[in-house]
Amino acid sequence: MCLVECDLRWGIPKDTPSGKIFATCLGELDRCHQDTFGKPLMVVLLGERAGWIPQAAEVPQEIVETYNWINGVSVTGTEILHGAYRNCNPNAAFCLRDPSFLAQLPSQDLPRYQDKGHHALFIQTLKEQVCNRFPKQQILKYKCQVLGTDCTTGMEKVRMGFSDEFSSWILQFLKTRILQTFSEQTTTIVQKKQLSWQQTELAQHQLFLNQKQQLFLGRNIEIQNILDFLNMDAANTQNPSQNENFCTSLYQVISQPGMGKSSLLAASISKTLQSPKSKVFYHFVGCCPSSVQLSNLVMRLCCFIMLDGPELEDVLLKLRDCWRNEEMKGILEMVLHSTSRLGNSPSYVFIDGVNQLSHPSDVSDLLSWLSTPGFLPHHYKCVISCIPTTSINSNPPPNCLYLDLLPMDTAQSLAMMYLSRYCKTLSSEQLQQLLQKSSSANPLWLSLACEELRVFGVFEMLTKKILEFPDSLQGLLASIIQRLVQEDQSNLVKNLLSLLHCCKEGAVETDLQGAMSTLDGGAEIPTMHWASLRRTLSSLLRVGRDYRGRDRLSFFHGSVVQAVEQCLLTSYNARKQYLLILADYYEHKCTEEATVVHQLPRLLQEAGLNGRLVEFLRKDPRARSIQAHVRAQYLKTLRCSHVCRNGFPRTAAMICGMCTFKVGAFGQLFPNKQSCVLCGTHVAIMGKEAFLCPQHNRTGRSECLVCKLPIIGVPPPTPAILCHMCGFSETCISLNI
Repeated sequence: MCLVECDLRWGIPKDTPSGKIFATCLGELDRCHQDTFGKPLMVVLLGERAGWIPQAAEVPQEIVETYNWINGVSVTGTEILHGAYRNCNPNAAFCLRDPSFLAQLPSQDLPRYQDKGHHALFIQTLKEQVCNRFPKQQILKYKCQVLGTDCTTGMEKVRMGFSDEFSSWILQFLKTRILQTFSEQTTTIVQKKQLSWQQTELAQHQLFLNQKQQLFLGRNIEIQNILDFLNMDAANTQNPSQNENFCTSLYQVISQPGMGKSSLLAASISKTLQSPKSKVFYHFVGCCPSSVQLSNLVMRLCCFIMLDGPELEDVLLKLRDCWRNEEMKGILEMVLHSTSRLGNSPSYVFIDGVNQLSHPSDVSDLLSWLSTPGFLPHHYKCVISCIPTTSINSNPPPNCLYLDLLPMDTAQSLAMMYLSRYCKTLSSEQLQQLLQKSSSANPLWLSLACEELRVFGVFEMLTKKILEFPDSLQGLLASIIQRLVQEDQSNLVKNLLSLLHCCKEGAVETDLQGAMSTLDGGAEIPTMHWASLRRTLSSLLRVGRDYRGRDRLSFFHGSVVQAVEQCLLTSYNARKQYLLILADYYEHKCTEEATVVHQLPRLLQEAGLNGRLVEFLRKDPRARSIQAHVRAQYLKTLRCSHVCRNGFPRTAAMICGMCTFKVGAFGQLFPNKQSCVLCGTHVAIMGKEAFLCPQHNRTGRSECLVCKLPIIGVPPPTPAILCHMCGFSETCISLNI
C-alpha cells in the first residue's frame, strides 16, 4: 500500500468554470472512495469561514444529479457531505479551530478569517451538525495563537502557532484508521510459493517496464522504426558477406541522458509482446542492483533460451565461476546456437542502458559481441539503447536511431498528463512559461519539474517557482537536492544521499538504516522518520527487491549520481567519511555474509584503507568465499610496481620451515607452502616463484614472508610461490599498505 496525499488548494486555475471546480474536487473524493472501500481518509479543517457558496445557476445539472447538491451549501460543505456526512465515514477527521484567536487579530485582518451574516450562520450550523453526527473520537477542537506576520508568499498573511497536539492527533487518527480499514488485508497471510532466482529477477524488470510505460507519449515514428526492424525478413537485408562489419541483427537507439530511451524501449517491448508468436527477452540495465552486472544479463538470457533442468543449472554454474568475459562469451554463444526451447522461431532481445554496465570493459565487450556478424543466430534480432559515447563505432552506424528532443505539443501533453494524475492543472500562462525552458523538450527534465511543482505547497508563488527552474538537467537535479537538504534539519536527507552515492549498485534498506544510525550516535532511526525520508526522496530513488525480498534502494538515473556528487561530495574527504561509515557497518554489524564480502572490500579500497583491506581478505573467515580472481584483482592494485623478472635486481621470497606447514597466512585453508602468497589460491602445479625488489628486502638477509623473522635454515625454508593469475605480472610481491 502507499499513501498519496491530495491537496486541493492549488491545481485549479482561477478562471476555471465552476462546473469543473466541482467535478475536480468531488472526482478526487470519488477516487478516494474506490481506494478505501467507500470510506475515504479525510482531514477537514474548519475555521470561521464558509468558503465559496455558488449560486444555483453556477452549478451544472450533472453535478446536481450526480452528487445530490443542495442549494446554499458551500463547496467545502459539499465535500463534507459527499465524503463523510452522508455515509457517517469513520475515516473522516474534523479539526475545529477555537475562534478565541480572533481577538488577537488587527481589525483589518478580521474579514479574512471570519464571515458575517448568512455565511457565518452556515459555518456555525455545519459545525453543529458535524458534532451531532460524529463521535468525539473523530473531532478535535484545538486552539492557536497569532505569532506575527508572514510575507514569504508575496502577500502578507497572519502566522499562526499550534500546539503539538494538533499534528500528533491527526497523525495518530490516520494511523489508527488505516490499520482498521485495511485490517483484512494486513492480517491475512497468503502463503506464496518461493520464487526462483529467474522469477525474482524477471519481476524486477517487469515492474520497471510497467513504470516506464505510464508517462510515455508520442514517439510513434520511432516505435514503428523499431517494429519494422524486428519484422524485417532476413532475406531482404543486406548480405553480410558483402560487408563483414555490417550486422543485420542489431539495432541501436542512441541519445543523451534523459531523452526517454528506456520509455521508448518499454513501449516497443509492449507492442512486441502483443504478438502471440513473439519470443521476447528484455533487460533494463540499472532497474535493480544486479542488472548492472554483465554476468547477470548473460545468465538471464540463458534462462530465457534454455529449458529448466540440469543442463541450465550446469550453464549457470559455469557462468558464476567465469572471471573473464571471453569465457562468458563462449558459453553464451554456445547456448545461442544450441537447440533451445525457442526453436527457430523469431526471437527478440531488448537491452536498455548498455552504457550503465558496472565496468567499461563489460560495455565494450558486449557491444563487440552483438555487433559481430554471426554471433546472434539468424532468427534473432537485438535492440539496444545507449548514450552516444558508448555506441558502436561505425561510420555511419547501421540500423541506428538518434532520439530527438520532444516536440512542443508532446511536451505539453506530457506535463498536463503528469499533473493530472494528482488532480492538478497549470494555467495556460504557467504552462507556457514551463515549456519556454529549452530543457522542457527533455522528458526527464520535464517530469522532474512537474514533480517539483506538484509538491510545492505555496501556490501563490507557483509562477515564480517555474521561472526559477534551472534550464538544464544537471542544474535542476542540483536545485532539487539542495532544496531537500535545506528543508531537512536532521541531516537525514544529506546522509542517505551520500551513503547511497557510495553504494554503486544500491543497498538493502535495512543496511542503510543501520549505517545511518551510526551517524546519529547509534540510535535507531524511528520508523516514521524513515518512511518520511523515503517519501521525501521518492523522485530520486528507485526501489527494488533483493533475492530475499527485501527493499533495495538505488538512484533512479545516472544523472542523479552526478548531481549528488556535485552538491554534497565535492571533495574526496567528504566522500571518504561515508565510505568509512559503510565499511564499519558491513564489517562489524551486518549479519549477511554474502553482502559483506561483496560490499566491504570495495569500500575499503575506495576509502584507501589498504591495511584493513588486506587484513580482511587474509584473516576474516567470511572472505574465504570470495572468488580467487576477485581477491587477486583487489590485491593487484596494492602490489609493488617494481619489475622482478630475469635481469633485474630481485630476491627470492621465502617461507621459513616453521611457517611452511601452517595455514591461513594468505587467507586460505591449505598449507602456506602450497598457496599463492598473494591471493591464497591452492597451487597444485605450475606454481611461479615469488620475488621481492631491493626496496622491500633491504636487510641483506632472508626473512620469512609470514612471520618476518630471519631464516636460519633449520628446518629448511620453502620458496614462496604464485598462482598463474598472480604470477602473470612479474613484479615485486610486496603490498603497499
